[in-house]
Amino acid sequence: MNLFETKILGSEKEIILFRKKVYNVSLLLMGNHGNAIKIASILSSYLRTLQNNNPLLLLKIDYTNSKSTQLSTFKITITSSDGSPIIPPSIIRSHLFQLEIFDNKVIMTLHRSFDLNNLHKAVSFYNEKSRDELLDELKVKNDDLKESYENLKKAKVEKARMESELSVGRNIQMSMLPRNFFKNEYISLFADLIPAREVGGDFYDFQLINNRYLYIVIGDVSDKGVPAALLMAMTKSLLKSAAQNETSTAVIMSHVNNQIVEENKNNMFVTVFMGMLDVCTGQLTYTNAGHNPSFIRSGHELEILKEIHGPIIGVMRGLDYKERTIQLKENDIVYAYTDGVPEARNAHKVFFTDQKLQDFIKNVEITSMKSLVENTIKQVRIFEDGFEQADDITVLCLKFKKKTLPQFKKEIKPASNKKSKLNGEVDIFLTQNEISSEVKKKIFIVLDELISNQINYAFEGIDSPLIDLLLEIKDQTFIIKIEDNGIAFDPFSLVPPNINLPIEERETGGLGIHIVKQIMDDFSYQRDGDKNISILNKIL
Repeated sequence: MNLFETKILGSEKEIILFRKKVYNVSLLLMGNHGNAIKIASILSSYLRTLQNNNPLLLLKIDYTNSKSTQLSTFKITITSSDGSPIIPPSIIRSHLFQLEIFDNKVIMTLHRSFDLNNLHKAVSFYNEKSRDELLDELKVKNDDLKESYENLKKAKVEKARMESELSVGRNIQMSMLPRNFFKNEYISLFADLIPAREVGGDFYDFQLINNRYLYIVIGDVSDKGVPAALLMAMTKSLLKSAAQNETSTAVIMSHVNNQIVEENKNNMFVTVFMGMLDVCTGQLTYTNAGHNPSFIRSGHELEILKEIHGPIIGVMRGLDYKERTIQLKENDIVYAYTDGVPEARNAHKVFFTDQKLQDFIKNVEITSMKSLVENTIKQVRIFEDGFEQADDITVLCLKFKKKTLPQFKKEIKPASNKKSKLNGEVDIFLTQNEISSEVKKKIFIVLDELISNQINYAFEGIDSPLIDLLLEIKDQTFIIKIEDNGIAFDPFSLVPPNINLPIEERETGGLGIHIVKQIMDDFSYQRDGDKNISILNKIL
């Protein structure tokens, strides 16, 4: 019967305290002062000797009672804290107890008869902690409490740091998402990103380039936190920059992949779906770099764009990505998303799945791209049923309503003098629309003359001069429309020079406008409020 608490002795002070307990217990049980002193002294001396090789000792007292002999037996078992063998000192002999070495243990056995009432008193005294023991125990507990408090402070600081990092990452992520969604008679676009508790690297982007190509992209960075947000920002910026002067999604992806590899110090990667829609023809060119398959919904039919045109970007240099071009019909819808949608889970750890998403897109009633995106997120939320969102959820939807007229629009600030940039952008527009070299030259002559005239004559006294240029191709006719906020000035009213006279006898001015009139098939001017408007047509 184990009534006595196990004692751990590791110092002289603890042995002294233990000696006092053994003396008082022996006195209670044996009723003999001399025997109690002898047992306590021999045991304490023995323990000091053992401590030379075993600095930490465990003492356990077991008690048994024999009804047949009316004797009680006490066994004091002494072991080392680490279970190493105890090397005993010289054999101690006494008529009061016997000492044995067994299985790396020292066992001291006492056989005596005594009053059971005294046993309970002895147990109570032995187990009761002395003042010194209580103080030592309190010190240990205070040390443990102090350590716990320091650990808690560190944990709070670490938690605050992580929360700050997540907040910074989330702000980077959300601040870079465009919100000026397209919606006109030709195209309609809407997208949304619902960040998870821990910031991921989802992103989307779009831009109408040269009024001809609608660039769209959706992607997902592999990691979380600020590093993922920074890689997301860099990837998004590089893709958009490359798309300004390139319509091949394969070329763009190959170029950006090489750039990301050079800067990817954290060994992360990005999955990307990128498309380039020609709004004049309805042709969609796209590249999928390890991303989820996008969909084309035509009526209630759903085409899954399964092809993968290359691996994830940011892992290996020199990869040549591929692309595919498909023809969209009027009112076709392009649906792109990240894996946060099909991999959303409920409390039963069941996934939303690709099949459930496809069924939803195929059968849902669509009133707008905004409603399609919002209904997708709503369906995911219903499925999750309150279960915590594990990953970012991003959806981008584009509706191609009908073909648009080839157009080029540009706001020109005469004071900025960026003529060369304007000529480059116009040249891209003319080339994209297959305007011949001969007609190109004539158009540049016309634009140079008209814009120069307005700058030189129409802005006297105007604080913020501004010219709006519109180029448009309609019914095999090239249309130039120039609108400005200058003083009333009709460039076509200039008197043409008499070209039959020698150059030195001609009136200055008017020759450029004369050439413009000869090049173009039709021209007109009107003053509308505070604006000059010139319109010229050239039959192609």
